[in-house]
Amino acid sequence: MNEDVAWWLGDGDWYDRRQRRQIEELDTAISGAYAQSSRLRSRLSAIEGNLSAKVDRIAAAFDAFVELSDIRAELMVYSKPAVVRHAVRELIGQLSAGSTVVPPDLPEVPGYWLVPATHALYAQLNDDDATAARHIEQATELDGPRTRYFLTAALRLAGPVDLSAVQLAALLPAPGGPVTRSARAMWRATAAGAFGAPGTALLVSALVSALGRPDADPAPVVPEPRTGDDEGDAAERSDRLPAWLTAIGGSGNSAGSVASALAALAKRCTPPADEPAEADPTEPLREILGPLIDEGHEPERPLLRRAEKLRSLVESGLARPEFEPWDEPVGAVDELVRHDIFGSDTGPLRAPAVRAALPWLTHAADAMVAGVSAPPRARTARIRGREVTVTASGPDATVLDQLRTEAEASHQISSARLIAGLAVGAVGLVVGVIGAVAGTALVVVLGALALVVGLGVAIAGYRSNAEAQRFAAMDRDALERSIDSQVETLRQTIEQDNRDRALLDRARAELSEVLAQPAASR
Repeated sequence: MNEDVAWWLGDGDWYDRRQRRQIEELDTAISGAYAQSSRLRSRLSAIEGNLSAKVDRIAAAFDAFVELSDIRAELMVYSKPAVVRHAVRELIGQLSAGSTVVPPDLPEVPGYWLVPATHALYAQLNDDDATAARHIEQATELDGPRTRYFLTAALRLAGPVDLSAVQLAALLPAPGGPVTRSARAMWRATAAGAFGAPGTALLVSALVSALGRPDADPAPVVPEPRTGDDEGDAAERSDRLPAWLTAIGGSGNSAGSVASALAALAKRCTPPADEPAEADPTEPLREILGPLIDEGHEPERPLLRRAEKLRSLVESGLARPEFEPWDEPVGAVDELVRHDIFGSDTGPLRAPAVRAALPWLTHAADAMVAGVSAPPRARTARIRGREVTVTASGPDATVLDQLRTEAEASHQISSARLIAGLAVGAVGLVVGVIGAVAGTALVVVLGALALVVGLGVAIAGYRSNAEAQRFAAMDRDALERSIDSQVETLRQTIEQDNRDRALLDRARAELSEVLAQPAASR
């Protein structure tokens, strides 16, 4: 209404007013249309992107399905190994469930170790030693390592089993090479008590042999001779000590940091009273059996791995994780032992690892103690531009005397002004007295002026000397405080070092006591 009144007062034309309002409304409508169009374009781009990604996934899944169909057709040639794996999985399931084991009906597959190994397993479950020995011999000729891991893991699933030291030692980590996935799983199962106390003791012996000793080459501990190149192991042992020192920790070579590190190590090596045992010590054994069975017969393995990837693409549109072979390396023995000792949650693995690493832990602790810096006996402080050697009994006397001499020299007291003022005052006094006796006023005035000036100069000289003496005393006090502060700091450092060394001795003694505990307490 106000705009209309202003337009009318301005002698505006009604027709122009209406056109201008229509133009404004059109501008508003066009702006809204542009905004809506922009939102539609953004939405359409997002939809097109989603559709494109979905179409790409569908296309990839379709291609994978087509290729999977071709691979399945090729795998029809290997139908007998597939039947064998299916039967073995059923047999393992029966063992795990504790149900009655049904005799496996396995087709003959030339060159496939799993067939005679399964026959040997069933014969051993039924106490048919002669048949078991014959099939074990056949399976071992085809593939000894796979046969040993398969029979050991499967028999233990059926119940407690007594293995000879040679049989179990062949499956545990060996010196001179990396630890395979199956050896690590057997390591975990043995540490959890799958093969009883004798198995745990044999695991410790195998780890001791694989770790070696930091001082000399130990004699072989594991009963079965091992293959591998052990010549470089002794030469590398001195280079492995820094890894143990890093694992133990410690932020420096001071007595306090080393004491803290050794105390933490002793606490870590102390077995907790209520440590829960692993619920199922045979679970790692299933991790061995799975890859051994699923890897398939040697001619079909590439097709099986490709079929697994394609099946995951068809089912979920994403590639599944790579197949983990049973003999894939998972690390070196010393790295795994350190992980078991210093890891956050290692369960029953820590106790055997501590027992096996006793020589290395002791050697590392001794090296840390030997590397502690010498106790502070003196320190060098820079005081007023001079290097002063400070000990617990005090600073260097010669340098201290020089500093005191320099301080006194910088605040020398001069009595010239005081003496001159007194002399002038005395002369003025004498002149004034003479003028008074002679009755000469001018002489009296001059004498009085000289007396006043002399007294002023004397007072100023006195005050200057007093101020100089005060500053000299303050400077001496500051010097003494600085020296006393350096001496006190050194004394506190020595006292703290003595306390830290006492803690270090106590921590080293506690660690020795913990490491000397019998194996049964671990």
